Amino acid sequence: MKSKSELKQLSRNYNYLPISYTTNLQTFDPFQIIEHDDPSNQHSMLFEYQDSRYTVVVTKPLQTITVKNGQINLTDQNGAQQMITGSPIQFLNQLLDKYRVAKTNSLPFSTGLVGYFGYDFAKYAKDSRLSDTNDELDLSDVELMLPDITLTYDRESQQLTLSQLLASDQFDANYEQVIVRLKERAQLIKELLANPTTKLPGLKITRQFQNQFDVKQFDQRVAKTEQHIELGDIFQLILSNPYLAQANGSLINVCKNLYQTVESPYHFFFANRDFQAVGASPETLIKKSGRKLFSYPLAGTRRRGKTKAEDVKFAKELQASQKELSEHNMLVDLGRNDLGRVSQFGSVHVTKLRELLRFSNVMHLGSKIESIANPAFSSVDIISAVLPAGTLSGAPKESAMKIIDQLEQRKRGIYGGGIGYIDFDGDLDLCIGIRLGYKKGNHLVVHSGAGIVADSDANQEFHEFGNKSRLMLDAIKAEQAQEAEQL
Repeated sequence: MKSKSELKQLSRNYNYLPISYTTNLQTFDPFQIIEHDDPSNQHSMLFEYQDSRYTVVVTKPLQTITVKNGQINLTDQNGAQQMITGSPIQFLNQLLDKYRVAKTNSLPFSTGLVGYFGYDFAKYAKDSRLSDTNDELDLSDVELMLPDITLTYDRESQQLTLSQLLASDQFDANYEQVIVRLKERAQLIKELLANPTTKLPGLKITRQFQNQFDVKQFDQRVAKTEQHIELGDIFQLILSNPYLAQANGSLINVCKNLYQTVESPYHFFFANRDFQAVGASPETLIKKSGRKLFSYPLAGTRRRGKTKAEDVKFAKELQASQKELSEHNMLVDLGRNDLGRVSQFGSVHVTKLRELLRFSNVMHLGSKIESIANPAFSSVDIISAVLPAGTLSGAPKESAMKIIDQLEQRKRGIYGGGIGYIDFDGDLDLCIGIRLGYKKGNHLVVHSGAGIVADSDANQEFHEFGNKSRLMLDAIKAEQAQEAEQL
């Protein structure tokens, strides 16, 4: 971590500086902090990444940024709103330029933007020809938060770091004041965690889950997809069939169940007014660390076996399936092409191919793609190039997305988008919006998708939704059981 004199030197070259304070902390419960700061779950985010090493918590952001139907809405801490017209991509690029900072500590993320880019953010890319889809839930295309104080807990070092932006022209006058504020906040957190008193709000299901499409309706959509494949319009398409329900209350307890019971590279909880999302995503959309870019496509799925022998059997079936191998190779090629658009020429390489990865309820084939970022492209440009991932759309991507709009007949929102952070120093880490549920008003949605190719079995793919959604549905069921016990 930089000393005061080192920060003073950096203040000559940057408009803002991340000021940080680190303290030792043996255990960390992010849910106690969210419930203390944001008991109604209106403006907060939890993001756990790097295989659960780091947990970021943001509450009471300085500003929330929402993009919907081309309109940009800025809301400050007091609820005052400002509407902005123009290109969302250009606006976000200008915002990142304004807050460009030097890296002042060893954490992957300390100051920047947190939140999500929805699946439909792709329509703002310059080459997009996508039409607007049915949006009965009035879902946003982007929801981001500009933190006041960012909390980052490093589980490996057992340290909590608190970070705040400070304008360089206010460094001399306000540096000590910021340090005192961060120390006071750290002490408050320690006292809160030592004496937990808050109770997480529950969730009450008022209408039970039902798939958007029944078996017959889904079979018809698979048949239409295969017709497009035969005509050469696409090679593959990821078709979604969400579980829909109605509920009152908060998803925060569902997130806690996932956080405590499900091993996953990512966990997240996001709340902004009447919208909440929770998930345990196994897949990275895009990660940037320094000049290096990383993508980790997952494609090819089997459920976990009930016994060790059955698990081995399913793994061998997955690794021998020509359908799954073909699908995976196709999407790795698409991922290479996407990364190549924002990378230095010749720097894109597949460093791992078709590795077997086991998760709580399913297993996947996974690969790793690396490259060197082209400095001409911003973080938002990089996200625009890769979103949505081919593993959530199909190939060719834009043709697949147009067909998805026709077949699914509803906006995907955060499903298939990217959730995570953009650091003001240029780094970023976004997971793909899968293994998730979201709630808008009293509408509750659990999303998953199935990869359709020429020889897909519609009945098998229909049941794959249950396998992929089981993790989220079980977490909701567990939350309901806990609520019933407390009555």
